[in-house]
Amino acid sequence: MSKWQWTQLVAFEGFWLLAVAGQNPWAWLTGALLLVHFTFTPSRRADLRVLWLAALGLGVDALLTLGGVFEFSHWPLWLGLLWVGFVLTLGHSLVWLRRFSWPWLALTGAGAGASSYIAGWKLDAVVLPLGFWPSALILALIWSGLLPLLVVLDQRLRR
Repeated sequence: MSKWQWTQLVAFEGFWLLAVAGQNPWAWLTGALLLVHFTFTPSRRADLRVLWLAALGLGVDALLTLGGVFEFSHWPLWLGLLWVGFVLTLGHSLVWLRRFSWPWLALTGAGAGASSYIAGWKLDAVVLPLGFWPSALILALIWSGLLPLLVVLDQRLRR
């Protein structure tokens, strides 16, 4: 990985923690960090083309909320910003995911996607009304399809 990709990966981990732990009160800083990304990215135009993928992810989260899998105490602006940050990693620090076959991407999505939400639950960013195991299973199933889809769409949009 390049120096930029390592920087972006480490920065995203801090970005994730700030968004989830800070939630809406810290959304201004999360948004400012996205502007920093666009200041330094080597692929600004491609990054702009993939931003709509954040709406896809946020739409999935909205359906999970409407379906009773998630509960939030207030509309999570921070979650939308987190989705923007995540889709930007697909073309930078997570570009190596493109080398994975579909089954490996599905397995990675199931584990990493579900664990990210479980960590958010542990940080009190989201309530899981169905409980740990049903929520984890639903999230794993969704992310086993969502991550491969996002990786393929990101790659096509960046061409």
